Amino acid sequence: SNVNAPDIESVECWSYKNTALAAQTYMLAATSHGLATCAMEGYDSRKAREVLRIPDRYGLPLMVATGYDIDIDKNDNELTEEEKKQRSRSTPRLGIDEIVFVDSFGSSMK
Repeated sequence: SNVNAPDIESVECWSYKNTALAAQTYMLAATSHGLATCAMEGYDSRKAREVLRIPDRYGLPLMVATGYDIDIDKNDNELTEEEKKQRSRSTPRLGIDEIVFVDSFGSSMK
C-alpha cells in the first residue's frame, strides 16, 4: 500500500479548501461583472441538499448568494418600486470598525 496516499479525512479537507478557492474565484469574477456576492455557511445543509437535489456523496461546504447590490447612496425618492421593496428587506449591517481590527481584537482602525 502507498503510505503517501491521503486518507478520507484529508481528502474531504482538501476538497473543502478547493471549493473555497473556486468560490473565491467565482465571487471575484461576479464582482468584475457588476454583481454582488456573499459566501454563506451555517445553513441547514440537509435541507439544502434536499431542495437542490444534491446526491449524498457530495459535500456542501458553502453557498454563494449572487445578485445586484442595492444602491445605498440613492435617496428613497430616486428608487424604483422594486428597489424600495429590496431596501425594506435589507438586514442591518455592522460598521467596518465593528468587524475589522488593527493589531489585536477590539482595536479599532480609527
